[in-house]
Amino acid sequence: MATTKKRKSKEISIPKLVQKAQKVFNQYIRERDSKDGYFTCISCFKTLPISQINAGHYVPVGKSSLLRFNPDNCHAECIRDNGFNDFHLIGYRKHLLLKIGEDKVKWLEDNQNKVYKWSRTELEEIIEHYSTLLKQKQ
Repeated sequence: MATTKKRKSKEISIPKLVQKAQKVFNQYIRERDSKDGYFTCISCFKTLPISQINAGHYVPVGKSSLLRFNPDNCHAECIRDNGFNDFHLIGYRKHLLLKIGEDKVKWLEDNQNKVYKWSRTELEEIIEHYSTLLKQKQ
């Protein structure tokens, strides 16, 4: 019994795992969508230095936990559009259609209100998967 309590106290909490998974997933998106120190913003389509890159979700994380770690739902977006432009989704959707196609965009939109409770195992797998992909890019 004491062993179980010790093991549980050493486990990372689910919210901390979600944060860790989000961090590695966002880093993967930034790496995936940039080249030679530059990226093209999915919303305004400007080519900018990576110092201005964010991993911007088409369907916001707060709206659909199901799509949080879906790579079709997240793309390189400039800091201005991701944080301060209320109209960024107009350009985002237009360029997303070109990038992933109408069927995938429709699927994202159809699932934009779905809530999903990530398990510890799933979060650990996400962390491992995107960490591995990042290591392969280096």
